[in-house]
Amino acid sequence: MWNNLMRRWLEMATWWLPKHEDEPTPEPAKPTSAETSAEASAADDLTDIRGIGPAMQRRLEGLGIRSHADLAAADPETLTERLKADRAVVSRAQVATWIDAAGH
Repeated sequence: MWNNLMRRWLEMATWWLPKHEDEPTPEPAKPTSAETSAEASAADDLTDIRGIGPAMQRRLEGLGIRSHADLAAADPETLTERLKADRAVVSRAQVATWIDAAGH
């Protein structure tokens, strides 16, 4: 990751220098499994579900719910109890709505 970042920075810093025609252009590096999993986890942003903000997303992540699939598989009763134990102000109906939205 750092190698790619440094290479891109140098390309941008030296864009104005003439390039040799016989120099091959480097192929972009393939993402590693860690970068791929980081992108996958970044793609599962739970705040796109109405009623879940950044603070609630952090609480859900603390309970092991990191993706839409995790939320869709959750039991509304149990999740509501666990969130209330964490001092969250939520209702069972609200949690059930989140679970339904995550399943779609």
